Amino acid sequence: MTTRSLLVVIAAAAAITWLLLDTVHWAARTWTVILLVPLPALFIVQGRKLGELDVLPRSEAYISSIASLWILAALTAGVGWVSGYRLPDLGLIALSPERTLITSVALTAAGIAVLFAFRLAGVREPPLMRELLPVSRDERILFLGVAVTAGICEEIIFRGFLIAVLHAATASLPIAVLVSSAVFGVAHAYQQPAGAVRATILGAILALPLLSDGSIVPAIIAHAAIDIISGLWLARYLLR
Repeated sequence: MTTRSLLVVIAAAAAITWLLLDTVHWAARTWTVILLVPLPALFIVQGRKLGELDVLPRSEAYISSIASLWILAALTAGVGWVSGYRLPDLGLIALSPERTLITSVALTAAGIAVLFAFRLAGVREPPLMRELLPVSRDERILFLGVAVTAGICEEIIFRGFLIAVLHAATASLPIAVLVSSAVFGVAHAYQQPAGAVRATILGAILALPLLSDGSIVPAIIAHAAIDIISGLWLARYLLR
């Protein structure tokens, strides 16, 4: 597909999405269209370009990822506020310590189980995943920052804001979860198609506490924990 054809497809998809979100506040409507159409397209292009690199500058990639995610999360929170979505509407609700701990541990275990299931099914990670692993002590510290940032920012964007807006627009929570999980999967396009499918499944799992308790706090904790455990301790096995 040529660049011009791709731009036409993106523009058409954005226009259709805009029309489907006609009941949503204009700010949330605009930002949701961006999250659902051009941003995923950008993720796919970025994933392809990263895969073409012979050597990946890990530290720079970590710092860029941290900065980009915080900017996206800040914009999402700002748009949510302007559109009338307050912290509870975005799932930022504190649960009891016991409930938070139990749910976070269960989500983390489920997420790790998905990683092992794909590995046992014979799915092999692309070379890029090996290049993204931290090697030095400084890289491990930066990787921790990436994991924590992803846990906070991606949950606010994909589970908090996106599900809330899509639920309001479609009146269907399952559709909202399905679409937000699919976009979350595309955001991990650098992991190749199988990795994107795996991320989609993980996204649906991480939405469970929002569905049951109205909170994304356990998902934030579990998301960060899954990234830390898989990136610092399990990666050598998962990449074999």
